[in-house]
Amino acid sequence: MSQYQLRVYTLRGPDALAAYENIWAKHIPGMAKHRITTHGVWTVPASAAPQLYALVSYQDADDVQERLEAYLSSPEFRADMEGFDISRIVGVDESLLTPTVDSPLR
Repeated sequence: MSQYQLRVYTLRGPDALAAYENIWAKHIPGMAKHRITTHGVWTVPASAAPQLYALVSYQDADDVQERLEAYLSSPEFRADMEGFDISRIVGVDESLLTPTVDSPLR
């Protein structure tokens, strides 16, 4: 069974959200090289604090933190983030999710 993670990024404003949405499109292939599968990416632009949600998964035997750190230290990640001011991300929340018995994503 895969390990799922919901990642929630809170951005400084609508323009930061739009820019980070484009960056996430670049993240998907780089993350896949590090055995992180992206299942979906959503935005909540109309809220007081614009947010981007990403549902990703890791192989069941993988250490989630190890895989994530490998990607974050990769040349792919650095290239994706080039020109983006990281301070435009004001918060990142990560939640590991356990699929229920009847969940289509198991």
